[in-house]
Amino acid sequence: MHKLVLCSGGIFFENGSDPILDHIFSLIDDAHGKKMVYLPTAHRDDPGDEAVVNDYCRRHGFSASRSLYLTEPNLTDEEIHRAIAGAGVIYASGGNLQFLLDTWRARGVDRYLREAYDSGTVVAGESSGGMCWCRRGYDDCGPDGQFIFLDALDFVPCVMCPHWEDWPEFLTDVKTQDLDGLGIDNDIAVSVVDGTATVIDSGRNPRHSAWYLPAAENWAVHDIVKEHIVLKDFQS
Repeated sequence: MHKLVLCSGGIFFENGSDPILDHIFSLIDDAHGKKMVYLPTAHRDDPGDEAVVNDYCRRHGFSASRSLYLTEPNLTDEEIHRAIAGAGVIYASGGNLQFLLDTWRARGVDRYLREAYDSGTVVAGESSGGMCWCRRGYDDCGPDGQFIFLDALDFVPCVMCPHWEDWPEFLTDVKTQDLDGLGIDNDIAVSVVDGTATVIDSGRNPRHSAWYLPAAENWAVHDIVKEHIVLKDFQS
């Protein structure tokens, strides 16, 4: 079974509980167990979240939680592969999508993540950590903060725009692409289980939603929640 959760922003490991994290963790199967691998790559391996993530996982019954710093030169390929293969859930932080993709590919992590995903490990993340699982992502990591499109891991056949409410440029820029668009507001996630996508609402902002822009309709904007749209065959 393939399971991934695409988040925009506003995910809080600091809280006693978080509805989106609760949903992500509910997808972990018994065969893998409650073992977390946190990838802060997009945040350039800043260790600032490690203690918070570990504490959240401990309070929610995880048997193991590890932050994997892929820029660490002493980290071996065998250690990376073993950690990823043994995870019940892999969560990628937000940050710079270009840096994330360059680092993962240089270390061969993209193929390890595909193996884990195909084995039933839950993969998730927010902002750049959500876009990385899609065929393409839209991020402001170009020169001088310009928005650019980047080819990502292609687990989901769309181009994703996080922070939809803050990045209106996507409405124009997506028309240069050959893919359906998926826009996600902060406090919202899109869960894709075996190719069927559903919206997970944190409940923190009732005005927020997720948005589907089909290329076949010249990227007309559809509110997935209000229009009761069910996205199927939503995996590559």
